[in-house]
Amino acid sequence: MGNMTTFASAIAAVVISLAVVISTSASSACKKTLRGELVQSPDRPLASPRKFLRLTLSEIVRGDGANARESMQDFQTFMVPNTITTLPIPFALNIDTPKDCPSELRLSVGTSDKDDPISFFSHGDFHLTGGKKVHLDEFERIPVYSQWRSF
Repeated sequence: MGNMTTFASAIAAVVISLAVVISTSASSACKKTLRGELVQSPDRPLASPRKFLRLTLSEIVRGDGANARESMQDFQTFMVPNTITTLPIPFALNIDTPKDCPSELRLSVGTSDKDDPISFFSHGDFHLTGGKKVHLDEFERIPVYSQWRSF
C-alpha cells in the first residue's frame, strides 16, 4: 500500500508540473496590434499601391560574440486587400501567435494586383516596396517607394 501511495504522489507531482509548464507557455503568447501607415519615402520614386498589400514581420536576431551578425527570421505575414490608391495607407495588424513577442522586428511591404505571393516578384512589375524596424507598442510610419524589378 505504501508503494501505491508513493506512486500516486509521483504522478500527481508530474501532472502539477506539466500544468505549470503549460500555463506558463500559454501566457507567453504574443497578442498585440501593430498600427501605422504607409507613407511616401522622400527622394525615391513615387509609390503606386496595388490591390493587395503583403506586410511581413521578421524577427531581428543577433548572434553572439564580437563578430556576430544580424539575421532575420520570418515571424508573421499578412496579405491585405487594398482599396486605397494614394498614400498614406493606414494599417492595423493583429498579431496572435503562441510565440513570444520578439524584442526587435522589421516590417517589409510589397504590393501586387494578385493575391498570389509569387506575383510579388513577377518580371517587369512596378510595385510598392519598403520597410523599417518597428516596435509593437508605437504608431509606425513605414516609408515606401516604387521600384523596377527585372530578373
